[in-house]
Amino acid sequence: MGVRKWLGRGGLIVAGAAVLYGGLLAWGPGIERYGQDPAIAPPQPVGDCRPPDELYGPWAKAAIAFEHFDSGRTHNFGCATFGGTHDGANIVSARQLPGRYPTPYNWVIDEAGNGYVYGGAYGDFPGVPGSFVAKIAPDGSEVWRRQLFDAPAHPERWNYPGVVGLHRNGSLYAVFGASLARIDPDSGEAIATIELPSSDPANTAYNGFNGFADGALVMKTVNRAKGCDLQGFSAFLRCEAALEVGPSEIAVVDPDSMQVIASVTAPEHIGGRLTATRWQGVDRLYLAGEQSMFRYNWDGKALALDEGWGPVSFMREGQTPAPAAAVIGGWIVAQTNALPAKTPMSLVAISQRDGRMVRIDPFADLPFWAAPPPRRSFLPAMLTVDPDNGRVYVMDAAMGLVAAYDFDQGDGSFELLWRVRQRTMNFSTLIGPPGQRVFVATDIGRFCPLLSCLRSYQQEGVVFRDAATGRELARSGPLPKMTSGALVTPANGGELRYLGLAGEVFALSVAPAPSR
Repeated sequence: MGVRKWLGRGGLIVAGAAVLYGGLLAWGPGIERYGQDPAIAPPQPVGDCRPPDELYGPWAKAAIAFEHFDSGRTHNFGCATFGGTHDGANIVSARQLPGRYPTPYNWVIDEAGNGYVYGGAYGDFPGVPGSFVAKIAPDGSEVWRRQLFDAPAHPERWNYPGVVGLHRNGSLYAVFGASLARIDPDSGEAIATIELPSSDPANTAYNGFNGFADGALVMKTVNRAKGCDLQGFSAFLRCEAALEVGPSEIAVVDPDSMQVIASVTAPEHIGGRLTATRWQGVDRLYLAGEQSMFRYNWDGKALALDEGWGPVSFMREGQTPAPAAAVIGGWIVAQTNALPAKTPMSLVAISQRDGRMVRIDPFADLPFWAAPPPRRSFLPAMLTVDPDNGRVYVMDAAMGLVAAYDFDQGDGSFELLWRVRQRTMNFSTLIGPPGQRVFVATDIGRFCPLLSCLRSYQQEGVVFRDAATGRELARSGPLPKMTSGALVTPANGGELRYLGLAGEVFALSVAPAPSR
């Protein structure tokens, strides 16, 4: 996370609570519907569940081979299915897998249904071992565990999450600290491990891992202040010189040779994740900085800052930066306020063609009954998009609201579809075919005066909504607190994976309720 602008004006303690203890408040059903009922799209052929490589990137053909499904970070898991019904009551079942995986950060699967979990890297959680990747068989049993970094043996190094992805060449790639490992998914052996560019490896974490359509991997750094020994996200919040970190480094790696083939220094510190797509035949990389959106072009050999397109200044006075951008057609969209702000959140769409920007403020000027004071705005997780249906889903944890918009991919305009009272600090997920999309997000289901729930809750549930209308389709029972920065992750056979902060992994499934 970028911190120079994000932690000012007394937001330090609240920001820490937000990221480390994020949750959701549901005040009741209260769905507000707008516009016309959406048209039902025809059934989607099985072979069309993945977008073209231009958006999908270099990932393996699986329900989830990359943390946000595609390199454009849509969160639109078109290969995942919903086992319930849209026409009646549903029940949610949860079974805990036998292993324990402290602070699990992301989960990917292969075509056979084997899961690979990355964890151990929230260094400020008690007893974490350091970054690891573990393979979990379809029956839930652990096959192997590869420890990438031994945090207790190296307390001088910053233990902060990277991520794991499954490349179309068949290998796993895991970034941790200032290193990248290529892992054999069958044996768990590290085929190769390389050091990534860094002037201060002990205080560097490559966070923001992604890949281009040509197969190359790309990642960037976040930095801990020199001289600080705090771990995890606490380094951003309590290090004395936390605001003085330098700009991020960006590295591109050939996945086969495991060589760094390009590296550049970003114009500023980039706290959010990188977003990649191929637009007009050129691989583009979008960076949400502390003040502006930047674009780099990748030609297979070098990264070049696209000064003809941007930078695009997209923040209002008093807002904090966006956690990442998502690609929807010829546009990228982002929401501001990844850390607490008094200025309402903006939802922006920026044209890939010419950098033209369209802005709305989805939760500004609402009546008292829609969002009681004191009003603050933040969400450290990014929005979700549905390119097939032209929809954008935006959330604000401080306001306790989720909204869906129809997005005109011609002129970039937004039209509100529905809004519901719900509070989540994590990423949201879309599953199911275009005509029956389901919106999935967590919910702690508690009264939350002055955001007190963010410091005290120990449980949350998972809510499934009709993505076109906002209508609740199913709700799980209480589950242990989820890892901040994770998302409810689809798997095969209609199941999803829920990653508990303390290391519990649950398999969730939804089915129609038995008829009485």
